[in-house]
Amino acid sequence: MARLNWNHAARSRGNRRWLAVGVIALTGCIHALWWRDTLLTRRTDIVEHADRLSHRTAMDRRPTTPDAATALTPVFAAMRYPWLDMLDSLHAATPPGVDLLTLEPDASEIRRVRIGGIASQTQHMFDLIDALQKDRAWSSVQLLNQTQNSDPNPPVSRDSVPPLPGLPGLPDTLRPKLSFSLLAEWSQP
Repeated sequence: MARLNWNHAARSRGNRRWLAVGVIALTGCIHALWWRDTLLTRRTDIVEHADRLSHRTAMDRRPTTPDAATALTPVFAAMRYPWLDMLDSLHAATPPGVDLLTLEPDASEIRRVRIGGIASQTQHMFDLIDALQKDRAWSSVQLLNQTQNSDPNPPVSRDSVPPLPGLPGLPDTLRPKLSFSLLAEWSQP
């Protein structure tokens, strides 16, 4: 026997709304997944194209290693300081009362040297600077620093360098009063 439907109440329309929201959400998810797949495919194509271009560029370039002679040129130029010519020129320009203690190449430029010394009078140091500036072998002579020794018998501590032999017995006129440092450029080839 057939079942009789005695419920004549109207069906609720709320179920249809939820059904419409579900269909719209499902459509949105499908669209988002399609869009994601399109973007990933496009990204993969771009990455593969970039890899091909970088590989082609790497194949076109030959590895550039510096020529050994070119790389060693500054080293050999630094080794070719004309030390004997420099020393002869410094000896000729050094006035009495000045003792040169150090001569070392400057790391920033090839033909530049630092000259350190002591002088018994300030005027002797200036005479050395003038003599070097007048000599065509030297250019751009600069006084870097100077230190005036006011005490003829400085106290000696354990950490300091012991006094030079023979200095304590010197008369005050020959005792070093000034230590200095110069920067000069050797212009002779």
